[in-house]
Amino acid sequence: MAPQTPALHPMDQEARTGLRFALEMAGAVALLAGAAWLRHVPVGDHVLSIMLQLLPLVPVWLILVACLRHYFRIDEFQRLRFLQAIALSSGITLCLSWSYPFVRTVVDLPPQAPDQSIPFAIVFMVVTLVLNLRSLRARAP
Repeated sequence: MAPQTPALHPMDQEARTGLRFALEMAGAVALLAGAAWLRHVPVGDHVLSIMLQLLPLVPVWLILVACLRHYFRIDEFQRLRFLQAIALSSGITLCLSWSYPFVRTVVDLPPQAPDQSIPFAIVFMVVTLVLNLRSLRARAP
């Protein structure tokens, strides 16, 4: 009987799910960047111009779909962590966006950008990192 050789690098379900989420989000963000770039392309046709202005809406909704698909693929504990990261990120982004005008009156700062997606993405990454580090520290003996 021949001995069975284990796979060199087995990927567990959690890693596959995380990789799939990362790829879906990267694809949606790439589409968003392309759509944002296309918004600035001058076109003569009015209808085509309107369609190009609305084009970034599609990738934004794809980002939500990717988050929902990831949410339904993960287990209960990961869902809790995912929702905690989203809730904390939303709260921190809201506090930052409400605080900025008050700080701007005291310190000479540029006007706040109307699009809050970049600050939310940065806050979300930091919050997720902090939550993961706290969870690893709690598991350590």
